[in-house]
Amino acid sequence: MRVKKTDPELPLALPFVPGQASNGEFVPAARTREHLHAEALAHEMAEEIARRRGIDRRRFLQSTAGIAVTLAAINIAGCGGGSKKGGETPGATYDVPADGDEHAACEKLEGDEFIFDVQTHHVDPEGPWVRESPATAEFFRRFLGGDPSCSEADRLDCLSRYHYAHDIFLESDTTLAVLSDTPSGDNEDPLNFDEMKRTREILNRLSPPDSQRMRLHSVVVPNLPSGLQAQLDRMQARAEAMDVAAWKVYTPWGPNGVGWQLDDPDLGIPVIEQARKLGVKIICAHKGLPLFGFDRAKASPRDIGVVAKAYPDMNFVVYHSGWYPGTREGPYDPDNAELGVNTLVKSLLDNGVQPNTNVYAELGSTWRNIMSDPTQAAHLLGKLLKYCGEDNVLWGTDCIWTGSPQPQIAAFRAFQMDPAFAQQYGYPLLTPDVKRKVFGLNAARLYGVDPVVAKCKIDRDAVEQLRMAWTDFGGEQHEVRWMARQPTDRAGMQRWFAEHGGRWSLI
Repeated sequence: MRVKKTDPELPLALPFVPGQASNGEFVPAARTREHLHAEALAHEMAEEIARRRGIDRRRFLQSTAGIAVTLAAINIAGCGGGSKKGGETPGATYDVPADGDEHAACEKLEGDEFIFDVQTHHVDPEGPWVRESPATAEFFRRFLGGDPSCSEADRLDCLSRYHYAHDIFLESDTTLAVLSDTPSGDNEDPLNFDEMKRTREILNRLSPPDSQRMRLHSVVVPNLPSGLQAQLDRMQARAEAMDVAAWKVYTPWGPNGVGWQLDDPDLGIPVIEQARKLGVKIICAHKGLPLFGFDRAKASPRDIGVVAKAYPDMNFVVYHSGWYPGTREGPYDPDNAELGVNTLVKSLLDNGVQPNTNVYAELGSTWRNIMSDPTQAAHLLGKLLKYCGEDNVLWGTDCIWTGSPQPQIAAFRAFQMDPAFAQQYGYPLLTPDVKRKVFGLNAARLYGVDPVVAKCKIDRDAVEQLRMAWTDFGGEQHEVRWMARQPTDRAGMQRWFAEHGGRWSLI
């Protein structure tokens, strides 16, 4: 169960905190002066609006109008060039009311798009990994499980299937989702494939036939000690059982800290060839975002263009779009393409991979970490739309690591790229039609889903009925809705590691 907002120990929290927010896998950049200003300003605005309207401030902050006020504070504070200063043209702003008007906020931040989140996660709190990998379990328990609004006795339960269903499907507008996994051996896996299938079965049981809400990744780890052949055999077994929608690979991961790449003839090419032979032709690769213990060099997306050119009938989804936490995104510069989205763009251009072909960019964690810097966000999205294509940018959130994805969804709806800025850099405009593509239509085409049929059936299913009932209950009971798990910012992570005897490093 969740702690109610009337609990005196519950912090007075914004729907999301301006600045980068770690998913538990990296140390985020320090929050800027503008981010801190935006946070303070949002609290001040919320306090004044709540006082004027005679409502509880916590309740207001956890409403759609609370999201609007937080986004408006980002506009006013000029985060990342979000306001004109020194003659700089802002790349984008958020089209939201700043006065807390609930009706106006709903007009801007609510919608009926088909939303297909292609990167979601949870853990199995009772799996063998808790015994086999106690240090990993403790990290998940103390860090990612640090949700102030979750009252579970064991903090691992805050990342369980129950909270996954709550955060993804009850407290957000997500329509369909892909459940993903992490790289590890079977007994060290926080969510093994059998448990993933159980989650799919439970969620799909609440949905009408042929409108299943869940799809599954199968993680392929060709550099495990058990050997490549064992992984290829498992791919075949899962494909034959029709259990897999796509393959997920973590090229920067290795049992000894040494990764691999997709164009590696000993590891990467055999995996691609097996996927191709089995007919499951989507390979989702973690690129950028070098996590703790990852091989930084192998996180580079420089291999994406190479394999996309060599295998035009395969589809390659670049998870996190190659984004690096310490790299500021600007216009594409081939002479500055060692890190970040520029590396992906250069790989595509060097190999002649055209937009809207077989390379897709995914936004999990990336959008959450750049949405507080509108100009940087405009550059990143602009480059992806231009070089990957308007039909090949996919919505993903990496939740539930950072709580419910609803604030991210609302922010993307309100995000407005400046037309003059887009023209200056040759970026396609982020129109409502393009947003609908990114939110779900692009992924629907990739995964073979009919969004019209699926949406019609899902609108009447048991999950949708639960969502409506939950919203009504939460509104009456002042339920905490979108509070992020803690800590998420740089200072909080430094404190966490210091308190728990760990080490952290700049990445």
